Amino acid sequence: MVKKSHHGNSRTLGKLFQFYLPTKTHRIYSCLHCRAQLASHDELISKSFQGSQGRAYLFNSVVNVNTSAAEERVLLTGLHEVADIYCDCCKTLLGWKYEHAFETSQKYKEGKFIIELVHMIKDNGWDDENIDQSNYLKK
Repeated sequence: MVKKSHHGNSRTLGKLFQFYLPTKTHRIYSCLHCRAQLASHDELISKSFQGSQGRAYLFNSVVNVNTSAAEERVLLTGLHEVADIYCDCCKTLLGWKYEHAFETSQKYKEGKFIIELVHMIKDNGWDDENIDQSNYLKK
């Protein structure tokens, strides 16, 4: 909702609403900085990606993110059109979304999301697999 003040300035009113993954969803990746949920482990496609700050994961879908305008970038696998993604809650740059791949072999990435490990933490249900949370970001 946008409201005009008596000075003619516009300001946004309202509350930020987070999307929460279903309670039956175990093993969730969250923003390290504000703990907003980002993705379910079920949406993870690959752990073999490289971001600007180290290892990154490729997800089919994510929640609680906003995207910037898309731009062409030369990445390790060639020219892509990507849009940066930011945490909806704390505005941290998390990674990017592949909007368009120019090489046929890279088309599978279109519409998918990269989140860098340096910005994620594992939440909810990981203890069931005896995963040591403290070592997660060191790997």
